[in-house]
Amino acid sequence: MSTAKDNRTYWVGIDGGGTKSHAVLFDAQYQVLGEGRSGPANIARHGKQALNAILGSVEQAVANSGLSFDSIKSELSVSAGLAGACLDSSVALLERWQHPFGDFTFTSDLHTALLGAHGGGDGAVLITGTGSCAASLVNGQITQFGGFGFQLGDQGSGAWLGQQAIQLALLHADGITSAEGLWHAAKEVYGCNTPAQIVDLLNGASSAEFARFAPQVFTLASQADECAQQLIQQGADYLNTLVMRALADSSMPLVFNGGLAALWLPYLDAAIRAHIRPAQYSAEWGAVYFCRRGQSCPA
Repeated sequence: MSTAKDNRTYWVGIDGGGTKSHAVLFDAQYQVLGEGRSGPANIARHGKQALNAILGSVEQAVANSGLSFDSIKSELSVSAGLAGACLDSSVALLERWQHPFGDFTFTSDLHTALLGAHGGGDGAVLITGTGSCAASLVNGQITQFGGFGFQLGDQGSGAWLGQQAIQLALLHADGITSAEGLWHAAKEVYGCNTPAQIVDLLNGASSAEFARFAPQVFTLASQADECAQQLIQQGADYLNTLVMRALADSSMPLVFNGGLAALWLPYLDAAIRAHIRPAQYSAEWGAVYFCRRGQSCPA
């Protein structure tokens, strides 16, 4: 059954996570016209701030295409894959939003990543960026593993790795454990000299702020820092277990993406690495595909 939006001239797909919102403006043939970036778009954690980030990324994508947002906003069909989008509180906020677009649909960022990665076909994804999760898509059904958020899970993510490292660094400062490399790195990255300064800076910090420290942990691990190596191994053990839950059978293709994917890749089991394939399309493409297929946010 066709709808009014089937005749839209412009389509916007959004990939919104804990660090950024990335929007891509497509024409009806999926040709990219422009891209835009804005702030964090984890709707469960950032609420109205995430809505502003969504709008800002769309406005920038339109501007970078050479078009006028005010002139075409009513012609835009915007679809967003957002972290936390399918929680009841997030759905309520997104459905109340008085957006300026022609229409707006949403689902989880995991859903759109899956759709883009495998062109709408069956497959699995492992995502490690600010957060972490894995999922499979089989006969249109999504099964998610992990991805419970910074407070309750996301092991193997940048936020988890950074937070664990800072905790060890503070224990070192108290003389309780030996983590000299992490302590000096934490002081350098955050521009602090004392434990009190670090606590003052990071007490209540966002997941993205902790994730900022994660690359340094990998650097220290490569330099044979024992504490960093132990943290990396702990995260890798979790990710290996997580992705095996998502691989439904031995022939299923796996796409591994996210801001830390390249750093984690050498630590994945060889049997898992053998499943990895390049993504067919982006998560932003997946968001538009989701909208044009008239799908709904999975529970």
